[in-house]
Formats: sequence, C-alpha cells, structure tokens
Amino acid sequence: MIRLRNILILFLLIGSACSSSKWVVENQYEIDRNDFELLSSDQFLTRVGSVSPQNPVIQFEIKSANTFEYTQRVRTDRYIQRYRPSFKSVLLGLGGASLATSAALLIDQPKSTQQALFGTAALVSLASFLNMNPTGNPTPTGEVRLLRRTGSVTETDTVSASPDLSTDISYTMYHDGEIVAFGDDLEYRNSRFTINLLESFNPEESEYQDDDVITVEIYFNEDIYVNTVPISSFLEQFVVIDTEVTALRDEPVLESRTILTDLAQGSQLRFVEEDNLWYKVLFGISETYVSKSDAYLIWRPTEFASQLSIVTVPNIPFGNIDVESDIPTHVDQNERSYGFVLANREYQGELSERNYAERDAQLMSAYLENAFSFRSGNIRTVTNVENQQQLVLAYNRLANDMRGDQKHLVVYVSGYVTSGESSEMLLYGTGGSTSSMINLNSFFSGISRLLVEELIILLDIDNIDDQDQILIEPLANQILENNPNSAIIVSSSETQRSRNYSRSGGEQKRHSIFSYFIADAIKQGATTVSEIVNHLQRNVDYTSRRLHNQPQHILFFGESGISLIE
Repeated sequence: MIRLRNILILFLLIGSACSSSKWVVENQYEIDRNDFELLSSDQFLTRVGSVSPQNPVIQFEIKSANTFEYTQRVRTDRYIQRYRPSFKSVLLGLGGASLATSAALLIDQPKSTQQALFGTAALVSLASFLNMNPTGNPTPTGEVRLLRRTGSVTETDTVSASPDLSTDISYTMYHDGEIVAFGDDLEYRNSRFTINLLESFNPEESEYQDDDVITVEIYFNEDIYVNTVPISSFLEQFVVIDTEVTALRDEPVLESRTILTDLAQGSQLRFVEEDNLWYKVLFGISETYVSKSDAYLIWRPTEFASQLSIVTVPNIPFGNIDVESDIPTHVDQNERSYGFVLANREYQGELSERNYAERDAQLMSAYLENAFSFRSGNIRTVTNVENQQQLVLAYNRLANDMRGDQKHLVVYVSGYVTSGESSEMLLYGTGGSTSSMINLNSFFSGISRLLVEELIILLDIDNIDDQDQILIEPLANQILENNPNSAIIVSSSETQRSRNYSRSGGEQKRHSIFSYFIADAIKQGATTVSEIVNHLQRNVDYTSRRLHNQPQHILFFGESGISLIE
C-alpha cells in the first residue's frame, strides 16, 4: 500500500509540471528596418577582377552608397519557461494532509469537524503542488515586438547598382605622362564597365621597360578614378634579333659546338628568362640561347606568339659559297711569302658576335695558299685572341719563322676597334674586360719592322667609338714610315661599319662584304694591289647600300703596284 502511494506521488510530481510565457525587454534602441527614410544615394566605381595576358581587360563595377535614417524602438522577445513542483513542498504538503486526514478518521470528531479536516488536507495537498520552481532556461519563441520609439540612427549601405540615363563615363590612358588612348565607349556587360587594353592602344607604337605601367583615369559622374596597370600584367616579352645574323645555341657558351643554327635579323622568339649575357628563348619547344648584344626585348600580346617570324640561315659548310669553290691555283711555290691572319668572333656582353669572322679567316688563308702559292706552314692563323699577351706570343712565333729577307708578308685583321687615350687604334679582345684591349699601333709597329720586301695589310675592322676619332691614317703613316713598300687596305672609314654580305630573307654569302670581294677579285684574276683595290671600290660600297642602305667606303694607303705573285 505504501509502495503504491509512493508511485502515485511520483507520477503526480511528473505530471504536475507546467509552463508559462513572458515578454522580456531585450534592447531599448532596436533598429526598426521597416521604418526608414532614404537620405542620399551616391554611385561610384570600384575595380574588380584581375588583368592577365589571357584576359587583358580592366573591369569596373558600379556601386551605390545609400544612406538611410532608421527609427529605434524598444524591443521585447517572448520566452517560454517550464515549472515543476518543489519536492520538499509536496512532501510537507502530503505529510500535513496525512495528519489532517488521520485526525479526521481516528479521532472521534463531529461530522463538520471531519469535513473541515478533509478539506484542509485537500487544500494543503493542492497548495504543495502549486508551489512550483522554474526548471531549465527560458526558451525563446522567436516572437518579437517593437514598441515605442526611442530615437533614430543613420546607416550607409553599399550595394551593386546599374547605370542610369544620366551616367557620364569616359577614360584616358597614359604612358610615361603621354596620352596613349581615350574614349567614352566603355562596354557595359554583366553589371560591369570593361576596357580592353589591347583594343585601346597599340603596344607596337612604343618600347616599354619591365617596370612600366599604364595609368587609366576613369571619369564617372564628375569623379576621377586613377588606376595603374603594369605592362607585365597583360603583355608578354619576345626577343627580336637585331643584328644581320646571330647564332642560336643549345648552351650559353661561346663555342662553335653549341651553335644550332643562325638566325637572320628580325627573327622573333618567345622570351623565357635572361642573365647578364644571354636571353633564353623558345625555339619550337626547346629552350635555346641567343646573345643579348644581338637582340632586344619587346612587349606584345599573347597571340603574337602564333605569328612569330623566325628566319634561319642554313649552316653551309665551307666550300659551298661561290668564292669558296674553284679557287684559282698558282703552280709556282711562293717560298718567301708569309701570311698572318687574325680574326675575333667570340665577342660577348655589349658587343655582337662577328659571326663570319672565322670563316673570313679561313677564306683568306685558302686564297693565300692556293691562289698565291704560299706554303701552308708559312701562314699563321689565330682566332679569338683574348688580350695583348696572346697576340704578342703569336707575333713572336711569326717573327722567329721569318728569319732573313722575305718577299711578301700579308696581314689580315678582323675585329672591333676603338680609340685609346693617345688616339691609337685598340682592337677588342674576346676576354670581355677592359684589360683585353689590344694595341694595334704597337702590333703593326713590330710587323712593319720585320725584314720583308713588300707588306700588305688588310683591315676588316668595325670602329664602334662614339666619337669621330682619326685612327686609320696615323696607323697607316706609321706603317709606311717603317716600310715604305707597304699597302694598307681598310674595309671602311672610322664613321662607317664593316658589314656582312647577308640580308634577312635574301642573299647569304656568309662573309663580310670586304672579305668576299677581296676573294672575288683574286678569283677573277687580280694579282696586284691596284687590281684588288679597284674591284673593292666598284663593289663594296654598292653592295653595302643595296643590302643595308648604308655606305661603306674602303680606304687605301701606300704602294698600289705590289704583286702577290713572285
């Protein structure tokens, strides 16, 4: 019986839980988003997206800054709170009810008193269950009420917008302070104004540096928006060959074994990277190298790669050019004649390679040996002399061989020259430093003092001095003073260049114009200095103007009656 009563009490406790709702003030200044007034609305531009060579477009989106005044009100939220009877109160209530009931049943009482006791027991029991405590946290219902107005607040909201009929927009582009493009035809698409950088200006109209930028000024509703766009963000670099011919190499090394082919002037290749001396370029899918002194960089759109012009010059072995074959042969051996041939090709840094210098040297040696019957052992050929010391060693060997009185000495020199501090002629060595300069006045002073009856000097030289220095005549006078029976023939004046007999997409004789027509004169039967000079005067300047639109006048000093056949 007692157990049953306890179970009954437990169920009464559980089942007697209840809940109630209440409104709670959460904020005295809650913003009422439905009660507002638009104070102002201003449109502006903001730049979006990125520029790349594949997407050379600068984009601007219209935004609107809207300023609103919102009403502030008291905010109340509704919550649900659950309650349960207090266990102690129930126990006490039930205990009191039990006592009242027992008194009514066990003690002889009047009926009215018994009824009063039973009523008291019921009231005490009910009161114990009604004495409840909250359980758990209040649960929000999500119901909100905004009550009385307490103030106002101003807020600005930025949103995307569309241009209206009164929108005024235009742009101007600048490079290095100069206008390169302008217009008011901005395309509006997908809620954005766009400017195609490649359609707005022509990158071929100017040369750019790596750190150059395009400044874009956008004029929108009386405001100016200034944006800078690096050239490198939407253009790519390409290499253009700037010399008549340059070698394309598989390694960045100045050696004949590294040459893949020769490229003609104007050839264009995709740029990869660079160092102090070389551009790494793509030739097909292969990474190759060209000398920086023979090329320059340009900035062009990505699609320029699909129309690259690459003109290769076939690598023709020696003997396949007209002046290299069928060289006339003189039967009588010219025992007392010597030749000294010097040619520098492997220049680097700011100096372009002299691509055909070694081939010119081979041509001169072949004609001395065959056309004039010089003994092969009497011809000394030195190439790519790095400094004065190397040339002195070569000169000493020649001087040791030429013991006694010799008939002829023919000296051929090919390379870049400049003027020294005392106006002497300096030949650039291939060492690549200032210490590699070779004093030709000193060299020819020794040459002209050798015991030789007739001295012939052929100078195929490029004067790259910025100043108009008189170098050739003093050198010639020095030689003639030491040996009056000398002839000095020079490829060009101090203010001109000695050029190659080659043209992009045209004739490729693979020699300098000067060397080619020396050989051509001899092949046509010229044996004396005067005949060679006459042939050069008729052909060198004409060919230079025809191929390169540049003059090239040969210079001659000394004795013209010298014959190369003994």
